[in-house]
Parts: sequence; C-alpha cells; structure tokens
Amino acid sequence: MQPRKRHVLLLWLLCCSGVAEALEPISTTIAVGMAAALTGILARYQNIFYHFHECCRPEWISFNETRLKTDLESKLFGQHIASRIILKAVNGFMSNDNPKKPLVLSLHGWTGTGKNFVSKLIADSIYAEGMQSSFVHVFTSTLHFPHSEHIATYKSQLQQWVRGNVTNCERSMFIFDEMDKMHPGLIDSIKPYLDYYDKLDGVSYRKSIFIFL
Repeated sequence: MQPRKRHVLLLWLLCCSGVAEALEPISTTIAVGMAAALTGILARYQNIFYHFHECCRPEWISFNETRLKTDLESKLFGQHIASRIILKAVNGFMSNDNPKKPLVLSLHGWTGTGKNFVSKLIADSIYAEGMQSSFVHVFTSTLHFPHSEHIATYKSQLQQWVRGNVTNCERSMFIFDEMDKMHPGLIDSIKPYLDYYDKLDGVSYRKSIFIFL
C-alpha cells in the first residue's frame, strides 16, 4: 500500500504546482462558462418555480372583476345593495396601482347573512389560492384573543403579525371575524395601518385589505 500513497502524494504535488499553473487559464475559462450557464439555469428555474409555489406576484395575485361580479350576482342572495358597494370598492381599489390607503371593509349582519361568504368571494377573485392563500390571514376574536387580561400582549402580537405579513407581501388580506366579541382596545393597535400613511416604520400598508366582520 505504501507505493500508492506516494503516487497520490506526487499527483497532489503536481496539481498544486506547475501543472496546475499551466492549466489555470483553461480552468478559469471553463469555470466562468459554467458559472454563466448556471446563472441562466437558475434564472429560468426561478421563473418556473414561481408557477408551482405561491409567491407575491401577479401569477398568484391578480384581481378578476368579472369573477367577483358574477359570484356576487349568482351566489349571494338578498344583498343587492351590499353587492354593488363591495364590487365598486374592491374594483376601484385593485385597479389603482398607487392607492392612498388600504381598502377597509366593515360587514355587518346577523349570523347567516353572508359576511364570511362575501370575504371568501373577494379572496377568490384576487388570490389564485383563494382563502387557502398564504397571503390571506383570518383572525377570530374568541380563538386568537380569548383573554381580556392579555390585551397588552395581543396588541403587540397583532401589530407584529400584520407588519410581518405586509412586509412579506404588500397585497395581503386580513379578515377579523367576531368583531363584536373583540376587546374594544385591541383594534386600536392597528388603526395607524388603516390610515393615509405612505409608510410606517418603513412598511407601506396602502395595498393591503382589511375586512372586519
């Protein structure tokens, strides 16, 4: 086994000395060519990846006015006035590339009047994944904020959740269910996010949607 070790050592020395230097220009050319080819492959792969994994891009977030209009007319019953207002509000907001503030909708009514259903129709018309989209966030007061003694913690958490998700995707949607059971001071923590601000702490909320049920 000893001669093999010497051969290996000799080969290593040759590669690290004159032979390596002689091959260096060719090796450099090959490396540059491989890097360029790899960059092109990764760029194409990234575009392909966008089609299979939900991203904050038009392929996954694109408003379909016709779909929302059709769904409101054919699936939502007894709410003609609300349907017209909702369609006009959502269409106007989504058609504006530079809105001055987020879209804020407040839907009122007894259980069974269609508040959650309308939220679903809006989400389905904007996100390819609908309510299953990772950019649609639903908060239920009795589930996510059950204890009034923890209101300070809830406020901080809510601000962080909203800020973090909007930072990830400016076209985020937040749905707050059971607003009538929510602590009165909780929603105050995100009021600044709903107003006319270009940015708050470096984050713009103007393209986000907030729906209160």
